[in-house]
Amino acid sequence: MTAGKSHRRRFLIAGAAILTVGVGAFGLALYSPVLGPIAGSIAPQLYVNSVAGAQIPVHGPYVLVDANSARLYMIADGRVQDSMRVIVGKPDTPTPALNDVINYATLNPYWHVPADLTRTLIAANVLKQGTPYLTTHGYEVISGWTMNAQVIPPDSVDWKAVASGTQQIYVRELPGPANSLGHFKFNLPHGDGIYLHDTPRKELFAQDQRDLSHGCVRLEDAERLARWLLGKDPPAAPTPDDNVLLPRPVPITISYLDPRSQTQLAALR
Repeated sequence: MTAGKSHRRRFLIAGAAILTVGVGAFGLALYSPVLGPIAGSIAPQLYVNSVAGAQIPVHGPYVLVDANSARLYMIADGRVQDSMRVIVGKPDTPTPALNDVINYATLNPYWHVPADLTRTLIAANVLKQGTPYLTTHGYEVISGWTMNAQVIPPDSVDWKAVASGTQQIYVRELPGPANSLGHFKFNLPHGDGIYLHDTPRKELFAQDQRDLSHGCVRLEDAERLARWLLGKDPPAAPTPDDNVLLPRPVPITISYLDPRSQTQLAALR
């Protein structure tokens, strides 16, 4: 074989290989689900590619919150298993769209009162009603948000300074039936303060417009979600803020689905 023929033969073989790879990749794009990683998972996942605005894995559990319809969907192996109403953020404090993962359920959670509410709600009421307001409503002042935070006597706080914003303190609401987070909380490690939680205000779920929160997602039936995530009844919590690991991390998307995507989601039931 001459050098020219050998060169042409190698060129044709290489060209055929490139064409084969290209066709294979084109076929994958046409006929296979999108391949991509889910935050918090160990390996990449195959996604159902029929719902725009959601990364629904073909295998395993997945939680989808549609903030537009104020509903949460429990999805397993690409099919909707259950759903419930939720309450999402107000127009001026909207729930952010995000992709994250749920690693554990918190039973009997404390509610860590945000700094703005500590100033406008807690301090304002203490100045009007005195420190017994804290005991009556199940609040306590603590040294910080750490696990070993110490309780601080409320009489040692300058409540006028707190109300004016010149002094910062930390206030938490004790677990109990009136706790703002109810009996369950589901933290999002990259949620920047946004999480899912129970609520004692069940009457609000009867409303059609449920954009009522400060950004977090309130659940119509948090115990049902906990049971689905854990694969069993939630255990009795022996202590406040008891974290119960899920059998596996569960990816979650909070999205604002348009009507077309909502119709596509309904087809996955």
